[in-house]
Amino acid sequence: MPNYAVLTGDIVKSSQLPEGGLDRIFESLTKVADTIGGWQGAPTYFTRNRGDGWQMAVSPAFALRAVFATRAAVRMVDKRYDTRVALALGKGTIPGDTLADASGPAFTASGQALEAMKRKITTIFAEKSGAYTAILRLSDEIIKGWTEAQAEVALLALAPDKPTQAALASTLGVTKQTIQAHIDASGVDALIEACEVMDGA
Repeated sequence: MPNYAVLTGDIVKSSQLPEGGLDRIFESLTKVADTIGGWQGAPTYFTRNRGDGWQMAVSPAFALRAVFATRAAVRMVDKRYDTRVALALGKGTIPGDTLADASGPAFTASGQALEAMKRKITTIFAEKSGAYTAILRLSDEIIKGWTEAQAEVALLALAPDKPTQAALASTLGVTKQTIQAHIDASGVDALIEACEVMDGA
């Protein structure tokens, strides 16, 4: 079986979202899943389940980037919105075009970690120890303060090809000074450094 980074998530307080809010969130998550698929040159098999739940399979080389990107995708819709994410690394099998029938240790561990996650926690590493655990805990302190604009810039900045601020400004139609302000305020540079150390990307 191949190795995967499996992300299992659900939307925070989905029952309290305004009409259309959940659909907007999943539109954004679907787009970011395609973006991550482009990073790794392979599909993420992003699958929605149980109404507000979702799962994707990512190359371990993009594990942290994927976690941060999915959080950004939700918060850029509205800074009041968020998603919980449980990350597990390990082997798995994907027999179809979705993760409905996926199996293996990584899928089991990720799903179980989300089920066991305490409500005050937003991201967790299934093994509950080590560097990934510490990084995810610290990252939450950064990400939970993102505005919509900061989340949008952070998502673009997380791309492994390291886009320049000029490229980001061109993409979003703003000035480089605006991009710099959002990068400084978002703390995304620190998240990118963690990705480069842990994911090796």
